[in-house]
Amino acid sequence: MNKNKTSVNTAIIVLGVLLVICLTWVGYNSNTKTLETAKTEAHNTQETPAKGAMMVSDTELDSDANLDEVVDLAVKNMEKGKETGDMNLAMNEGVMKLLAVVKRDSNHLNALKYLGLFALESGQFEKAEKRFKKLLLLQPENQEYKNKLQEIREELEHKH
Repeated sequence: MNKNKTSVNTAIIVLGVLLVICLTWVGYNSNTKTLETAKTEAHNTQETPAKGAMMVSDTELDSDANLDEVVDLAVKNMEKGKETGDMNLAMNEGVMKLLAVVKRDSNHLNALKYLGLFALESGQFEKAEKRFKKLLLLQPENQEYKNKLQEIREELEHKH
């Protein structure tokens, strides 16, 4: 009987490993990222059942793009997406645009701030803490950033 259980358990583990390898291979050969892979690079979101599976795409900015205008539009798209339940809009035209701005200018205050606020809102306190720490390094006297960082740290302490 024990030998049978061992054989069944071994077969299940082998099938699980094969499944993980196949799914990983399919994911790496895809030209877009699904929600699950985007979570590790951006922020947690929820799939919108009415609209089907959400696809998140990397965003490239034009070389002459006005970063402040990109941030303003991204924030509007995030808000509109949250209001309407269109998380594709919120992620692709919101968060991913903000990430593209930070990729171009790692010290862009507004992009960092909104990414930090979105991380906080989506329960990603470690990411939010990282963003607000950086904001405070850039503007050590900014009371808004100090307050947010304190709020985030209290939440992190509460979780642990």
